[in-house]
Amino acid sequence: MGIFLVDMGLGLFEIFSSKSSPLPSAFVFMIFAVMFIGGMVFYEKQGLDTMSSLMGGTLAGFGLSFVFVSLVGGVQFALGGGISVLGWEQVISAVAACMIAGVVMLKALSYKLQNHFY
Repeated sequence: MGIFLVDMGLGLFEIFSSKSSPLPSAFVFMIFAVMFIGGMVFYEKQGLDTMSSLMGGTLAGFGLSFVFVSLVGGVQFALGGGISVLGWEQVISAVAACMIAGVVMLKALSYKLQNHFY
């Protein structure tokens, strides 16, 4: 989880520094469309009404599109030699910090949701 978070951060750094998307807009739109439909169907099966499932699908589409584009940007940044510019110590420290933050988030989420599923 820490590696994915750091990769997303590096991807955002790449996107903001180059001011362009690492993926063509047609691919981003296709990712959004697939996740929008999948999210909408998922929320309808969970019992939400049509408008709520549309909003849930929209959020799922935007969220996964953002994650996927930033992950691809991070891989492009790393393969383009960006990690050597930042320094390995900073990248390893960022991975360690993200690992800790990920575990804390998972534990807090499981604590908050334990009354809903048990």
